[in-house]
Order: sequence, then structure tokens, then C-alpha cells
Amino acid sequence: MEKQAGRLIQTANAAFGYITEFALNYGFTFLGACALLVIGIIAAKMLERWVRNTLSKVFAFDATLTSFLSVLARYTVLALSSVAALTQLGVPTASIIAALGAIGLAVGLALQGTLQNIAAGVMLLILRPFEVDEHVFANGITGTVSTLGLFATELKTDEGLIVFAPNSTLWNAAITNHSRNKARRVELKIDVGEGLSPEQVQTGLMKILAAEKSVLKKPNAETLFSAIDGGTSQLTLRFWTRSEGWQRSRSALTEAINKSLGKKGVSVSTPD
Repeated sequence: MEKQAGRLIQTANAAFGYITEFALNYGFTFLGACALLVIGIIAAKMLERWVRNTLSKVFAFDATLTSFLSVLARYTVLALSSVAALTQLGVPTASIIAALGAIGLAVGLALQGTLQNIAAGVMLLILRPFEVDEHVFANGITGTVSTLGLFATELKTDEGLIVFAPNSTLWNAAITNHSRNKARRVELKIDVGEGLSPEQVQTGLMKILAAEKSVLKKPNAETLFSAIDGGTSQLTLRFWTRSEGWQRSRSALTEAINKSLGKKGVSVSTPD
């Protein structure tokens, strides 16, 4: 029993010696690598913030380009800090580059969709079908663009929801930009009651349009005969307003027409 206890003590002492030697030889190296990673993460966030503020405030860069470049700067610093940490651990730089190449090839084959998102993000940045703060409809999503990132675009819907759409899904879909053109044409279907003169109704509609401040003077508004059902006629009223508030303008015109001409048998059909 005493011999076994002695052997256990010797084994424990030997193990403790090996652990102590390993900690002394490699502990500071490991801590240095961890410190490089932590510094890299902090520096990446600071650089992203600095690039965003500098490009937007000093050089007045476009918000979409500023967002993309700031994110790119953050990922670049993270990649460099990771390489520095591996070098601190004693991994040769040539081996790191060769490993990154092999890993990049393997990841590229496995994550083709991710690379497509990056390529799509670059194309969206170059061709600019939309920019930050513009209201768009694409691939069934309607919302205001918040950021354009390397992999996904962030949109805020009209209901206040946040949607992250992969760049490739936006690039491969038709994009309708509601904000790019500052003016927008609005159509209202006007039902004219039996016995009313369409010409008189047209005159009344033009007076209402002239009194509404949100309606643009140019292009000119117009009314067209669109249908005749028995003794009831239907007119199409077309006018232009600012894109930003076109829904409020349509609502105001609908209310004004129903209030002014509703007693005469004129009504506005339910908007599309």
C-alpha cells in the first residue's frame, strides 16, 4: 500500500511538473493569441464606426456605400487579427495562407449561396436599384431599406417589422423602387350616378383637385371615360402627387370628392 501511494504521488508530481512546464512555455503564447483576438474584435468595431462616421460626415458618401464599406472594413480587421493570433501560436504564415486557400475552396464549394449573396451585394451596390432609406418592393417584401450588408439587406416594413433578405434573393427578383421618382401618379375610379352629366362631374373634380395642396400642378391631371354600365358612367381620375405622401393624398381626395359630390350621386370606388 505504501509503495502504491508513493507511486501515485510520484505520478502526480510528474504530471504537475509537465503541466507547469507547458504552462510556462506556452501559457503566455496562448494568452497573447487570445489578447490579439480580443484587440482585433474591439478594433474592428471601432474601425467600422470610424469609417461610417468619416465617410458619411466628412466626405458625404452615399449611405448605401458607407454601410457596405464599413462592414467590409470590420471583416478585414477580424481576418487579419485571426491570422495574427495563429502566428502568435507558432503557426507559420505560409502554412496559414495555404490553409486559408484550402479552407476557402472547401467553404466556397459548400457555401455557394453565401458567395452568391456577396456577389449580389456587390452588384446591388454598383447598379444601385435601391439605396438606404428608399421604399421598395422586391420578392414579395415591401419596406424601407435600412442597411445593405455583405450577405443580406435589412428592410423595415410598413408594419414596423425588420426583415433580413439575402442579397441573392433581391438581385434575382424584380425590384420596384417607390422612392426613386419623386412624383407618383394616382388613379381614382369615379362612379357617376344616372342622369348626371359627366362633363359637369369633370368640372367639379378639377375644382377639387385645384384646392388640394398635395396635388402637383404638373404633370396635368386628367379625367377619362373608363366604363358605361346602363345609365351609370364611370370616370378615371388621374393626378400626380409626391411619392412620399401619395397614400395620404389619395385618401384626402377620396374624402373631398365624396363630401362635395356625394349628394349628387358621385362616389369613389374602393381603391385598388
